[in-house]
Amino acid sequence: MTATYVYGLVAAGADLPDGLVGLGPSGEVRTVEHDGVAALVGDVPSDRPLGTRDDLMAHEAVVDKVAAATTVLPMRFPAVVEDDQVVDELLAPHRDRFLRALDALDGLVQYSLKGRYVQEVLVQEIVEEEPAVADLQERIRGVPEDASYYDRVKLGEIVARAMEQRRDVDARDVLERIGPFAEQVSSSTPAQPDDVVEAAFLVARDKAEEFEREVEELGGDTHEWLRLRLLGPLAPYDFVPAED
Repeated sequence: MTATYVYGLVAAGADLPDGLVGLGPSGEVRTVEHDGVAALVGDVPSDRPLGTRDDLMAHEAVVDKVAAATTVLPMRFPAVVEDDQVVDELLAPHRDRFLRALDALDGLVQYSLKGRYVQEVLVQEIVEEEPAVADLQERIRGVPEDASYYDRVKLGEIVARAMEQRRDVDARDVLERIGPFAEQVSSSTPAQPDDVVEAAFLVARDKAEEFEREVEELGGDTHEWLRLRLLGPLAPYDFVPAED
């Protein structure tokens, strides 16, 4: 028994890239069309739970490869409907919403950017700027951890506070520099103290090279203290219009 797995939605008749390989025994990806909209689908065993890392990677590989060629509305992983019910259960009831979303995202792709401090460089700058840090480092040097516990806690608090203040400024500078090259920006607070920026950019496909060059130049200007990692073009996961 098989079920139908849905990767995303595209406009009916959209040109898809060759070589799409998805989940399931065959990995075949095909389209099911209905009144102007089409679902990217494939067959998966109905008795196998989905959710492995390989499943997620295969899902993302399909929608990201499609996004590089045409506008795609990615489905959240996993998305399974009963076999042969794609039109009745998915496309027909939501056709108007899907077409509005595809129109809103027409010609746009997502890039995701993460930036992390070169920690040893940052800590050295904090030491130079914060005399209290240098004093505490000297006091705990060569002292057993138990005997210097409170000084170590205080040192950690000072460094963490200084990193947070520095991060706010640096993250704003990064977004102000490359944000103008995107249609929309969605940023979040990084989880780790030495992570500087975590943001998604909605970029016009015909301006993608310009955006990539600007990020590359930013990386060159900041490489001594900041490591940037850019992924894209991707399906616009972070910019899917909200349901009405």
